[in-house]
Amino acid sequence: MSKTLLVEIRNIAIGVIILGAVQVLVTLPTKFFGLSAIFGTLLGCAVAILNFALMGIILERCVSKQKGASGLMGVGYIGRLALIALAVIWATKVDYLNYVCVIIPLIFPQISIFILNLTRKKEREVSEDERT
Repeated sequence: MSKTLLVEIRNIAIGVIILGAVQVLVTLPTKFFGLSAIFGTLLGCAVAILNFALMGIILERCVSKQKGASGLMGVGYIGRLALIALAVIWATKVDYLNYVCVIIPLIFPQISIFILNLTRKKEREVSEDERT
């Protein structure tokens, strides 16, 4: 696994954890709050981070491996989809997990990527302004 991938996984994980904390704080004053909301958020964040990490690892292997890359991508996609489905199904079947709080964090990696891209764009603009 490359150092760049590890840094990206770390950055996304930090973003997902921060957004998970925000989610818990937002649910505090609502009827959804309770241990099931906290546990659901924890599970959702863990699945979101694991899904992103697996995607990165599989993509990196596919780039380095020419033969059989599309098969590996397909198997990886189905596996990651199964992971998400298992977490959501599990959350709907038990009382100690709020399934809504499991589902919402699944979009946190996309939000984290968007925010990271905005900050990186600002940093590039600032560094270009300093050069001129």
